[in-house]
Amino acid sequence: MSSGQSNSPFEDFSSPQRYGPGISSEATRSIQGNFSGNIGDNNIYGTGHISGYEEQRKRVREPVEGTCTWVTEHPKFRDWLGKNASSLLWLSADPGCGKSVIASFLAGHLEAHTNATICYFFFKDDSDQQRSVSFALCAILHQLFKQGKRLIGFAKEEFQAKGDRFTQEVDTLWNILIKAVAKGECGDVIRIMDALDDRPYHNIEGGFGSHATTMRLRGEDEVKAIAADVTRVIDEGVKGLESYWGQPGGLGHLRDLLESSADRTFIWVSLVLEILKDSEDDSPEEFTKIVSTAPQDLAGLYTKILDKSTYLDKARRILHIMNISFKIRRDRRTIKDLRDPPPGFERTVENLCGHFVRIIDSRIYLVHQTAREFLLKGSLPGQGNWQYSLCPKDSNSTLADICISYLSLEGFEDDPLVIEPNRSGEERVIGDYLERYAFLDYATRHWAHHFRDSQDRQMELFESTRLICEVGSKRFLIWLRVQWFNSGSLSRFPKDLTHLMVATWEDINARSERHGTALNIAAVERNEDITRMLLKHNVKADMGTGAYDILRVKMPLALKPLARN
Repeated sequence: MSSGQSNSPFEDFSSPQRYGPGISSEATRSIQGNFSGNIGDNNIYGTGHISGYEEQRKRVREPVEGTCTWVTEHPKFRDWLGKNASSLLWLSADPGCGKSVIASFLAGHLEAHTNATICYFFFKDDSDQQRSVSFALCAILHQLFKQGKRLIGFAKEEFQAKGDRFTQEVDTLWNILIKAVAKGECGDVIRIMDALDDRPYHNIEGGFGSHATTMRLRGEDEVKAIAADVTRVIDEGVKGLESYWGQPGGLGHLRDLLESSADRTFIWVSLVLEILKDSEDDSPEEFTKIVSTAPQDLAGLYTKILDKSTYLDKARRILHIMNISFKIRRDRRTIKDLRDPPPGFERTVENLCGHFVRIIDSRIYLVHQTAREFLLKGSLPGQGNWQYSLCPKDSNSTLADICISYLSLEGFEDDPLVIEPNRSGEERVIGDYLERYAFLDYATRHWAHHFRDSQDRQMELFESTRLICEVGSKRFLIWLRVQWFNSGSLSRFPKDLTHLMVATWEDINARSERHGTALNIAAVERNEDITRMLLKHNVKADMGTGAYDILRVKMPLALKPLARN
């Protein structure tokens, strides 16, 4: 059940032991908990967190009463649920047909009607966490560990060997999950995964469709069931409009109009109902006009919504960055310039972008996955001012400009990040600092990626990057210190870094007293691609007594395979 794309595999955990069926619908660093004894060497949950998967589920609309039940009443669903062996149910449907709503509905239904442990995750493209496979596995494990605390022991070995870095390793997390479910005596476990359909359709079908224990429930073939659910949503929406406008029983004529135009698409119905609610004219004539003139395809409806914006540039900027603060501009010089959003901020965004966006807990999201596909530039020409109008290069340039401008603010020079040499309380100090400057964590993690992906627009931002990469400046040390901490590095933060450690445009053989040259760092971090590249360009390695051409001396074992290649 994806948010916007078809083919939602419902997947289980594969093991010879039965631990119940699983469901996946197409579509962090670490696991955190608050359990007694979870300290010191037993602190499997680490310093990062995976909180948020519950809030992510709340982004999915509540199903209208009576909808979604066609799935639980379907013979294939009942056969799958009744199996005594591990199996997979793959539910697919067309975009906008409510797959994410069904996934959320099934999570609640199975919690209420089975004794199984229910774990879920909702993938989405508008969030780093919700795009991440490792984060999804951490979320699944977190839910599993919450319901069976003894199962934490299956992660202890990896935690003690690697620290919280193991939570970034997909294979490691998957193996922990398999062991915990297969050997943990935790009974039946059902995993619901929504929006796995960011993979190409044929890849999904190849991965799941031929599996001996896979059952396919094709929502594309359930035309009558989905049409009946759309009708229920329309009935509920019309009743809500009648109550809102004080016209009980007076808007029944809209039902037939909406049903004839909906084409079994929930997102179309939801958008039109919201437009009707926001109408300044509640006359039957105006409502009839709105429904009758609404484009019957989503692309046309999205275009009509965005064309109503009176400030196209501002609307486009919001769409470029979505849930990132769009007030940060190069003309902002101090932290004080960045005031909290003024009263009515959410209304301002809604006026600019209309129902094309949703605002939840002060964060801005596109209304649906199909809205993102509508915007992103591809090989086909778009129609109107909006379809296929956003290029990833331009979006990354916008975001890089925001991040770099933020990191350049004078306030960081006046309020440096100070950590004691012995690293005492480092996590707390950095956590408190990030609380004061909420955008700092994102800007630190992503400015370089956005800058890189700006491609031929990088030079527009080059002078700004020099300011935040000035070695020794407090701005530079703040973002680099936070990034060093976020990377999970077990070594101490070096104090004698040169520009080489920021970018290799100067002395490529520059040497840090503690960490050696860039080649030393790449080898220790086991980054094979960077190590090979540095060796190819004759970068020297530090051997404690000086810098040497590693290819002409007896090599440490860790470097031999790389040098041979």
